[in-house]
Amino acid sequence: MTDSTPGEPTPEDGEPTSFVENTKNLIKKHKGKVLAVGGAVGSVALAVVFASLAERRDAEDQEPLSAPETTDEPPRSSSAYDVDSFLRKLPDGQNASEEKKEKYKEETGEDLPPGKTWVDGWSYPGDSPEDEDPGEAAA
Repeated sequence: MTDSTPGEPTPEDGEPTSFVENTKNLIKKHKGKVLAVGGAVGSVALAVVFASLAERRDAEDQEPLSAPETTDEPPRSSSAYDVDSFLRKLPDGQNASEEKKEKYKEETGEDLPPGKTWVDGWSYPGDSPEDEDPGEAAA
């Protein structure tokens, strides 16, 4: 006995049914189940996509950590637009210039440690709201 709809050709009628026709008939017969399974799979796929997007956004919000052996860089000063001077580790076999050694001694009163260099502080001029002229802000 076959599961065919009345009026449709069956192999007993001498006309073979194709794979596509069999699939269409199966989907028509079980339409509710197909929709339920499709909805469940779609919901799970969306949940996975949203979870991965949330993780990516959280990872982007975190500041990257620098390896402690590569830099002795202190956190930025109270102004987000200024970076204080700091010590940086040099690659093996390299030494700081005499100018940097003198600058470090001048600013700290100590000798520059071997294998390190002194990086001068810097700021981002013009970016800070305090640098803006009140007339420029209104324009």
